[in-house]
Amino acid sequence: MTQGNVIKSSPTSGQVAIEVYNPTGAVQKVTNLHAERLTDLAGKTIGELSNGWWEANRTFPLIRSLLQKQVPGLKIIPYTELPFGTRLMDVAEIGDIVRGKGCDAVIVGNSA
Repeated sequence: MTQGNVIKSSPTSGQVAIEVYNPTGAVQKVTNLHAERLTDLAGKTIGELSNGWWEANRTFPLIRSLLQKQVPGLKIIPYTELPFGTRLMDVAEIGDIVRGKGCDAVIVGNSA
């Protein structure tokens, strides 16, 4: 018998009941896997979000430089001006901060 993400047995006399957590992940239907994609980056504001796990001080400036050379009117809010260590914050709070900075999109992580 399955309830949510837990599989439960229905024991008969003399048997032991066990609960096994389903390792396949959520069972709820996902209707929108990703946010709507931007059709163009020209004139947009992009934020950089870092969790500090892998050399953001080296990779974000390079990504920023390459994007600004290729996309006219692109504005980038550096990771140093946005929440750092995003695992410590509520996702909605991060979204509010990013929107408050005028970001149309964010780069979330750049290596692992």
